[in-house]
Amino acid sequence: MSVWSENIANFDELYSISDLHMGGSGTSSQIFDSGAELAKLIDYLRTKPGKIALVINGDMVDFLAEPKAKAFDPTGAAIKLTRIANDPAFEPVWTALKKLVRTKGHRLVITLGNHDLELALPWMKECLLDLLAAEDDSARGRIILAFDGAGFLSRVGNATVMCVHGNEVDDWNITDHETIRRFGRDLQQGRSVTSWIPNAGTHLVIEVMNDIKRRYPFVDLLKPELQAVIPVLLAIAPDKRDRILGAFPVLKRLTMDKLRRATGLLGAEDWPEDLGMAGLTNTIRRPAMNYNALMMAVEDRVSRGVEPMSLVPDVEANQKLGGLDAAWNWMRGKDARDTLRMALESLQKDRSFEWSQQDDTFWQLDEMIGADVDFLLAGHTHLERALRRRKTNGYYLNSGTWARLIRLEAKFLTDSAEFANVYAALVAGSMTALDQAPELVMRRRTVVAIRPSEAGTRGELLHWTSIGSKFDLAPVDPQAGMTKV
Repeated sequence: MSVWSENIANFDELYSISDLHMGGSGTSSQIFDSGAELAKLIDYLRTKPGKIALVINGDMVDFLAEPKAKAFDPTGAAIKLTRIANDPAFEPVWTALKKLVRTKGHRLVITLGNHDLELALPWMKECLLDLLAAEDDSARGRIILAFDGAGFLSRVGNATVMCVHGNEVDDWNITDHETIRRFGRDLQQGRSVTSWIPNAGTHLVIEVMNDIKRRYPFVDLLKPELQAVIPVLLAIAPDKRDRILGAFPVLKRLTMDKLRRATGLLGAEDWPEDLGMAGLTNTIRRPAMNYNALMMAVEDRVSRGVEPMSLVPDVEANQKLGGLDAAWNWMRGKDARDTLRMALESLQKDRSFEWSQQDDTFWQLDEMIGADVDFLLAGHTHLERALRRRKTNGYYLNSGTWARLIRLEAKFLTDSAEFANVYAALVAGSMTALDQAPELVMRRRTVVAIRPSEAGTRGELLHWTSIGSKFDLAPVDPQAGMTKV
């Protein structure tokens, strides 16, 4: 029995959602457009009897989508958060949350994502509590902020439940919680602070993608990123090729974060700012790995003109990224629509949208989280999952996203006329055009529920969907549920 087994929160039922990404000013930059529907879900949970927990499992808000976004904005984040809470598109959600935390027996749990890092700063916690509970001490006591990187652990019935966002195992989007803590400490105490060094994913969003997304908003919606987004961008916007493929500083940061996490030095206060590796190999005793040589090899490949995207994890050196051929063919005078459609044909075999498909986030979280956890809940990938854990008798459930999603289904890729309509929507450069394209944009509104059943505690993957004249929770699939006996 684990040391924490008798000292964690207990609930009758727990519901988890994630990746709302409330942020952006104006409909053209807001990927979350389910404010009214989410408010109804929150009201539904508020009226349930018993001790009920609603977990918003990371990326509740999206500071990176805000106007004049910065990689990390400790001084401006409070103004941005207040603006988000009062934005007409998001205000129904905040109103419903305010009612929830004023309901006896209910709890609101918020974990940290990688698009809302500033929430972990001391003054931002107070700002968030003020927006949700004002001066109501009882309401404040019903809000649990899990922003320290430990995740949120609780118990439902006979099962232990761990909630983490999922970026903990994403080399592109690692959160250095210790550095955030020191940053907040130093600012509060009036000390000088060093400039914030973002992880590779945040750097890519701020320095490269935000500019592109203003012209092509589909970038935030289309999945999978490497196999779909990059080829489409290179085909319809070849003028952005250098920005997409030439992100050398991102590459260096990604490599460094991977090494820091692998060696246990994430958050180390004396990490050399110049990215030099001198001294590291004298500290880390792993004879099978030469970190200095690894870093030198990466920099050497880039200096020799090797495309940075070829160094992205999971892209084999001999694998062609279809969009490169599409972009080059277009520049040679070929029809953009047909060349792009052919470049994307491999997506017909893509299974990333299937709830039963194992992925890298599942593998790594399953390995990282201990065997005592019966239900491991995550988000981050925007792709819902319901899987049995490999090394234990437990289960993994990913709550996907409440933001819009785009999947290029086989019917779009095999029919020139169908693809012409999709292509027109992609190049139109507006969220409205995407929404109006038939069957292109999906809204899954995924909810993970952990509830008691006659056989034991059951975890289910559900959709908050319109059934007749009202909304209700419906199973994604009869098989997308697991029971802890």
